[in-house]
Amino acid sequence: MKPYRSCVTNLHICKANCCKNGVWVDVEQAKMIEEYVNARPEFSDLHGKTLFAEYDDDADYFPSGKCIGTALASPEGPCIFLGQDYKCRIYEVRPHFCADYPFMHPLAESNKPVMIDNMFEEDKNCIYHELLSATLKSIEEEKAEEAAAKAKSAQ
Repeated sequence: MKPYRSCVTNLHICKANCCKNGVWVDVEQAKMIEEYVNARPEFSDLHGKTLFAEYDDDADYFPSGKCIGTALASPEGPCIFLGQDYKCRIYEVRPHFCADYPFMHPLAESNKPVMIDNMFEEDKNCIYHELLSATLKSIEEEKAEEAAAKAKSAQ
C-alpha cells in the first residue's frame, strides 16, 4: 500500500511553490494572524514588518467581502510566513486559502463555483498535478458533450 502523500510530506521536492507569490486572506483573518504573530516571541523577526499588502474586494470568497495579500519576504517571494524549511510558520492559524489548497471555496450564499488553482498543472513535482490534470480534462470533456448536445438539439 502506498503511504498517503500531502503537501507537508512533499515540501522538500516542490519547495512550497504554491507559496511563492503569497496568498489572499480575508481582512478579518489577517487581523487575527497579525495579532497572533505579534504576541509570540518566536516571530520576533516579523515584529514591526508589513505582513499584508494589496487589498481587493471579493464578496464571493471572503466573509468580510475584502481580502488582502500576504506580504512577500523579498520582491521575488515567497510568502512572508514561509519558513526556511518550506513549512508555514503560522500553520496553526494559516489562511483559509492555504488550508483548502488547491481549492478555493465560495461562501454559501455565493453562486460562484469552487475554484481549483491550476497554475501548477504542468509542475509534476506538485502532488496535485494528477488531480489538476484529470479535473481540467473532465471539464473539457463536459464542455464538448454540452456543445455536441446543443448542436444536436439545434438540428
